[in-house]
Amino acid sequence: MSGKRIVLTSDATMMSNYNGGILLGFGAILPVSVINERIFRWLLCPPVEAKEDGSAVLAPCGMRKVEAALLDAGFGHDEVMVAHPDHLDKAIGANTEIVGITHDDPLGKIAIREIEEMIGRGPPYNRTKFLELLNHPLIRKYRPKVVIGGNGSWELKGENVKVDHIYMGEGERSFPDICRQIMNGEDVPKEIYGEMVPGDEIPLNRGATVGGIVEIGRGCWRGCSFCSPTMRRPRYRPLPNILKDARVNIQAGQKDLIFHSEDVFLYGSAGHVPDRDRLKELFTEVKKLRPRTIDVSHLCMASVYHGQDILKDVSEIVGIGSDQKYMSAWVGIETASSKLMARHMKNKAKPASVEMWLEIVKECYGLFQDLSWLPVASLVLGLPGETTEDVVQTTELVESLKEYTGLMLPLFFTPIGGTHLEKVKGFGRERASPEHWELMGTCLEYNLHHLKKLHKFYSERMTAGWLEHLTLSGLNLLAEQVLKKYVKRMKRGEPPN
Repeated sequence: MSGKRIVLTSDATMMSNYNGGILLGFGAILPVSVINERIFRWLLCPPVEAKEDGSAVLAPCGMRKVEAALLDAGFGHDEVMVAHPDHLDKAIGANTEIVGITHDDPLGKIAIREIEEMIGRGPPYNRTKFLELLNHPLIRKYRPKVVIGGNGSWELKGENVKVDHIYMGEGERSFPDICRQIMNGEDVPKEIYGEMVPGDEIPLNRGATVGGIVEIGRGCWRGCSFCSPTMRRPRYRPLPNILKDARVNIQAGQKDLIFHSEDVFLYGSAGHVPDRDRLKELFTEVKKLRPRTIDVSHLCMASVYHGQDILKDVSEIVGIGSDQKYMSAWVGIETASSKLMARHMKNKAKPASVEMWLEIVKECYGLFQDLSWLPVASLVLGLPGETTEDVVQTTELVESLKEYTGLMLPLFFTPIGGTHLEKVKGFGRERASPEHWELMGTCLEYNLHHLKKLHKFYSERMTAGWLEHLTLSGLNLLAEQVLKKYVKRMKRGEPPN
């Protein structure tokens, strides 16, 4: 094999369809010492299917966009491959000049850091697999230029990791030119910052995506100080382009689709008020393609609160209760403190004031419950300026929502590249107060309370067989029994170990 000139790939934790359950991808944060690799690959991160030539049938949406940009820029199919990580021998060879690796969290600086600190069981799967990929024998043998991109590429800044270039930002406009410069032997800086791409220039996918992700827009105007997407101007893709990407997924056998943007309900909006007609058209036209289910990646609860009829319209169009059991979305609660809201996310409640945030959250959770939506909510612990009172307010909010089905994910504040707080010290176990442990214990108790119902709903999307379902049910029961003791300790304000 002489190899493709440009190989796009990632490690096994990214190149999986997670048995049809995208939330199983969180299994990548588990320490390697906790779960056997064969079980991990079988149950949580089974590899995507590979074609005979070694290319991947499914790939992360960002990788598909880069692939499309390279092809649109004049590179040929004989030069570019989205390669399956288990079949790099069919992709990397003497002619390979660039290996582009896409990753969301390559070193585990976001969701994984607190898991490591709390249970002390060593490195997680996604970091381990990422580093294994960097040290792949074929990469060491042929020494192509390794370029790391994706949402987590900023994690490698200042790290002693053997990569040639760290690509941050959007890739479609800039990456093809960067590839040409590298191939021509030109001087290319280690840190590269991609140019923003207008919505109508985001290219059409040539292949199907992990999770059936269909990108509908990028960026967010709310400007939260700790969030990198809010540093980018919002743009939306034309509906015909969205439909083409949806068809590519369905034709490849993906039955479930997920609309992706930073706030799906602002699709096509010129400001902070949802455009009801354009949203209804979006869901109606994609529904005509007859996917099994439609979900959304992210919603801002302010958009839901100020557009409650839209939530009902979308639920009706999708067919919740008839065509599918539920819909889900990642929603950012972040904090219950209006003081922290005013300091770090002053636009998050707009057009309402930050003082309305608690009412907005509670109202939205009631709507979600009534209309069979499952919110996956993030909370940020340790934001700069946070006080004990702020933490207690957030704990009280979680307690008030305990009968509403969903998930609560408390995350330690991490300074992310490209944000206003990029150079601020992150939050860690050593700075956690008894109130922080109580909040984390309350979130864990909330999740365990809803675990069985979540598994019942979530099984609708699963492509796994009966044995995998049975195993997951058993793991849920085991987790419930094992974690109860941690809940008791943390709710007393004590660390779990």
